[in-house]
Amino acid sequence: MSKSSEAILLLSKEDNLLQVNRKKLKALPDKKKKILMPLKRVEFALDKLKEQEEEICGQIREREMLVEVENEKIKRSDERMLAVKNQKEYVASQKEIEIARKTIKKVEDQILELEEQKSSITQELAQILEEYKQTKEQVGEAEQEVLSQEKVYLEKIEAYESLKDELLPLVEPELVEVYNKLNRRKMIPAAVQISNASCQGCALSIPAQLFNEIIRDSVGKCPHCGRLLFYKEPEKPKEDPKVKAKKKTKAKKKSATAKAN
Repeated sequence: MSKSSEAILLLSKEDNLLQVNRKKLKALPDKKKKILMPLKRVEFALDKLKEQEEEICGQIREREMLVEVENEKIKRSDERMLAVKNQKEYVASQKEIEIARKTIKKVEDQILELEEQKSSITQELAQILEEYKQTKEQVGEAEQEVLSQEKVYLEKIEAYESLKDELLPLVEPELVEVYNKLNRRKMIPAAVQISNASCQGCALSIPAQLFNEIIRDSVGKCPHCGRLLFYKEPEKPKEDPKVKAKKKTKAKKKSATAKAN
C-alpha cells in the first residue's frame, strides 16, 4: 500500500474519532446542567425556608410591637386612674386596662405559636443546610470531572488537527479533493479498507467487476455512498494450536518411518 493510501486511511480513522470527541464535547453543557439540578433543588428549598423564617420573624416583631403599644395604654390608664375625679372615669380606665391585658394575652399566645413554627423551620433549615453542603461538594467533584473530560476532548481535537496538517501533504491531490467532498457531506469515515465485495462504510454490496478493479488498482469508490475504498488482502485464518500440534506429530512419524525404511 502506498504512503498516500496509508495516510488517507489513517486520516479517515482519525476523522471518525474526531467526530466522536466533538459529539462528547457538544454534550458537556447539558451534562453540566444535569449535574447542577440537585444543587438547584436544594437551593430552592433553602430559599423557601428562609423566606418562611423571615416572614414568621416579621409577624413576631409586629406582635411584639403591638404588645408594647398595649402596655403603653395600660401605663397611661394607670396614670389617669390616679387623677380620676369620678367613678365613671375610674371604670372607663379599668375597662381600657382590661381590654389591653386581654389583647396582650391573645397576642402573646400568637407569639408563642409563631415561635414554635420558627423553631421547627430553624431545625429544618439546619438539615437542609447540611444537605446543601454535601450536595455542593458532590456537584463540585462532578463539575471537576466534566472539566477534566472537556480538557481531554479538546486535547484530542487539537492533536487531530496537528495530525491532519502532517498527513494531508502525503495524500495525492485527487484523493484529497474526494476526501474533502465526502467530509463536507458528513460522510465519515471517508475512506475504508475492504477485503470482500462489501463497503465497510454503508455495508452495501459492490458489483463483482468493480470489486475486481479495486483489487487490481488497490483503490476505488463505492457506487452507493461514494466512499474511497482501499483493497486489503483477507487475513488467513489462524490454525487451531491442537490441529497444528497433530500435524507436527504426523510429520515427525512420517520422517521417522522414512528413515527406518
